[in-house]
Amino acid sequence: MRFISKLALFSNFVISRITRKQIWKKVRQKISNIPQLSVDWDSVTDRFIEPIIWVVDHFADSLGRIFVTLVWLLIQFVVGVAYWIGLSFYWNISAELTIALVIFGHWILLNVVFHYYMALITPPGNPPNVDQIPHIKARCKKCQSAKPERTHHCSICRTCILRMDHHCPWLNNCVGHFNHRYFFLFMAYVVLGMIFLFIFGAPVILHELSISDSEPIGYPVFSNGSHVHPVQVEEVTPSPRPRSLRRAVAVTEAILCAGVLAALSALVGWHARLISRGETSIEDLTNKDDREAKRLEGNVFVNPHDYGTYENWRIFLGLSEGRTWWCVFFPSVHPPRGDGISWNFKNDLTHVSYK
Repeated sequence: MRFISKLALFSNFVISRITRKQIWKKVRQKISNIPQLSVDWDSVTDRFIEPIIWVVDHFADSLGRIFVTLVWLLIQFVVGVAYWIGLSFYWNISAELTIALVIFGHWILLNVVFHYYMALITPPGNPPNVDQIPHIKARCKKCQSAKPERTHHCSICRTCILRMDHHCPWLNNCVGHFNHRYFFLFMAYVVLGMIFLFIFGAPVILHELSISDSEPIGYPVFSNGSHVHPVQVEEVTPSPRPRSLRRAVAVTEAILCAGVLAALSALVGWHARLISRGETSIEDLTNKDDREAKRLEGNVFVNPHDYGTYENWRIFLGLSEGRTWWCVFFPSVHPPRGDGISWNFKNDLTHVSYK
């Protein structure tokens, strides 16, 4: 029986080796038949993206509502754990330090909640009727509306968006001219909040991990100042909530905050780079082709919407008509500079209101 089993194993091994060689031979033959190993990567990419586009087109609205709910739940979870575990920890260390941390933390929380809520409810901006802007001759091929400069059609919202950046599922809304500032500042303050939690939350995590769950050895006693007396078992107060739960919750929050910090830090840096160059996410893609074409011609591409880093930020943040940087550090509902239709700020860098 052993000989037969060994023979079967050997035969299976030989057959698998022959099969693998045959398969690899067929693969090599197919690869060799490809002229100059050319691959139509556009079609390959389209095949991978088509299912994603189908899901987005059919379920974007439902998924967007779920994502928005998740954001609110995550904010409540992070703040609740900070109150439950962090507040008592620092209060036992210093009441003054705790008050300072609470004030600073609530300033961050106020900006996070305000800018996220405003990004949710603020329409990104749509082109007005054709009769109101007769000087705009371009028309959208999908919705037939007037298409001013920097306007793009959103297939999810099924309308054109003024200075469209992208459609954000976490907002269930497009990011455009009138809510782009709220979107960016929301991400910036979340990143600041995550850094704040990591700096002042690290001692809390270490404290929770260092405490043992085991019961103390010996008998409970109390001292009246001169003598130590044993405490009856029935007089012992019940033990507090197990440390294991606090530890698990604290570690869970640390992992969530680490993921959010990594993702949003990269996103904030990316958008800050685009803002400094006077571009949106869509324009970054289109301008890459123009830059390459100009480079091949021996010329330099010039972005007509780039007014320099400092002025680009002032335009983006709407710092005009006497507004200062306090509008950035505290909640403000001021509109962005410009109407989203005309973009020539070289001669007039003041706020233009379109009605």
